Amino acid sequence: MKKLYFLFLLFCSFCFAQVTLPHNDGFAYADGSLIGNGGWVNHNGTSGDLLVSAGKAIVQHGAPSEDAKIDFTAVSGCVYFGLDFSVDDLGAPYSGADNEYFAHFMVGTGSFRGRLDIVPPSASGDYSVGIATSSGTADAVWATDLTFGVTYRAIVKYDQDSNQAQLWINATSEGDTSILGADETDPGNAINAFGLRQSDSSENETVRVDNLYLGATFGAVLSAKNKQIEGFSMYPNPTNKGYVNMSSRSNSIMEVSVYDILGKQVVNTTVTNKGLDVSSLNAGVYIMRVAQDEASITKKIVIL
Repeated sequence: MKKLYFLFLLFCSFCFAQVTLPHNDGFAYADGSLIGNGGWVNHNGTSGDLLVSAGKAIVQHGAPSEDAKIDFTAVSGCVYFGLDFSVDDLGAPYSGADNEYFAHFMVGTGSFRGRLDIVPPSASGDYSVGIATSSGTADAVWATDLTFGVTYRAIVKYDQDSNQAQLWINATSEGDTSILGADETDPGNAINAFGLRQSDSSENETVRVDNLYLGATFGAVLSAKNKQIEGFSMYPNPTNKGYVNMSSRSNSIMEVSVYDILGKQVVNTTVTNKGLDVSSLNAGVYIMRVAQDEASITKKIVIL
């Protein structure tokens, strides 16, 4: 039954713009709405009030209501997301029982897995984080308290076969300390999107998110710093020649997606000869994402 459901999601995913794994987003967009950039779309709440500021996504619990998602082609086995995050100073340690998750995987449009939330500290720190496999409240809480204003890297794994989530903070390998969400009934669910969520919480905290990586392995999302495609270049840019040349230090196939300013995917192809055909694109500014050897990069491309 799970196999049929997975195939159904895979088939349906071709009906809308999506990215392929591995995928990264450094949120290098103009200040304003996240929607319309890099494939992000609204799936709930007031469109336009999940913002980008200074190259980071700003998830604000409280008045803003928008939830945004980015769809990706479903894969089998495990899926991972990694992101850098910080929490703005509240002036006092986080408190209260209404702890709302801010990042998660999605099954279709309304069922969430691997939910990451901000929770009260367990000792003398400012706050901590929790992970839930499918529940709206944390199944487990990170044992070490965290500090307002400091950036941490969270990695979340969801095993689609065993139906269980796992969380690491500032890990360097998959064998590092982690915590597990509830082990739910097997099998799990086929994942086809990642989401950022705004809601009311006890403290209505602000979470700043950067360097998002989505992948099918731990290594693919481990470190934004180390996962850029090495030696990547493209030329000419701007171009009026109907093509751009791309090169890197690797000879592997490049998976290329191009999005217009509304976030619609207009090119989805692989490049083996280092040349990308853009002759079908109208004049304008586009966002190009390139994946190669579990690394990726995002560039603006201008068509004259």
